[in-house]
Amino acid sequence: MTTPNARLGAVMLTILTTLLFIEGVFAQEAVEGPAKTAIAADWAHEDLEVLYTKGAFEKGLKEAKAQLARNPKDVDLYWHVGRFLYEVGERYEKDTPGVDKEAIYEEMLEVSNRGLQLKPDHPHLLFARGIAMGRLGTTRGVIASLFMAEDLESDWLRVAESRWRYSSLGGEEVLPCDAYSALGILYRLVPDWWIIEVIAGMRGSLAKSLAYLQTANDCSPDRIETVKEYAVIRICYGQRNHRPAMVKAGLKDLHRMLTLPPHKPTDHTDLKHGQMLIDDPKLACAYSRDGQAESDRAELGE
Repeated sequence: MTTPNARLGAVMLTILTTLLFIEGVFAQEAVEGPAKTAIAADWAHEDLEVLYTKGAFEKGLKEAKAQLARNPKDVDLYWHVGRFLYEVGERYEKDTPGVDKEAIYEEMLEVSNRGLQLKPDHPHLLFARGIAMGRLGTTRGVIASLFMAEDLESDWLRVAESRWRYSSLGGEEVLPCDAYSALGILYRLVPDWWIIEVIAGMRGSLAKSLAYLQTANDCSPDRIETVKEYAVIRICYGQRNHRPAMVKAGLKDLHRMLTLPPHKPTDHTDLKHGQMLIDDPKLACAYSRDGQAESDRAELGE
């Protein structure tokens, strides 16, 4: 039997894991969103988009910073710099010698905030700032993650509600679809407890998660990560609410996902995890790509 302090610590770890990620027909709360609408590309700087899609992140960061220095009033350059910073940071482990990941995410947060001073409601900058806060929280530790959760949720909700449309050249990033997906993962992994809301300013909800992820899947269909996450919440929601038909539908989604062609490095991981979830659907509610949430949920006694 765990002590209250141990359980609270486990709760904090659950939120910490959640913030690593960087959203219904069956939902109880209504969430408005686009239904199978095409995403209109808005490439403010096509040269930087090409570097991003090619995976030339260091070169792209250097070029984006140079352009920003020449044109500090160009709001789109701020999120290009922020996105390249994120991708550069994601290439390294937390303890990689000579790499200060916290400094990278601090710079990402700072450049996002500077851009938002020029245009406070810019969806791409809000999305970037939410990611920067999440990564800073996981880098700095559990307490930092807790106190950033509400602000992170707020930024992503503003993106989700903006109806703004964007797709990178290769479809690696699609907004607001990715914001719906991020919110769905957040609401699934954070426990639906009142004490969480007291500590973090927000709480989880499987119904919200289901609604956001269905919207994400409709918004940008047939993307491996989104199909996987929608399948995971359908399986989880079905298990928790004794709805075997929903579990079956989620497993069907996973089987379909295995037939989709991969387009980015994380797709290969997601395909492996899809088969893992088919083999053991009980993993769904605590699933995370990095595998940490399973142990956190076990500590919570779920």
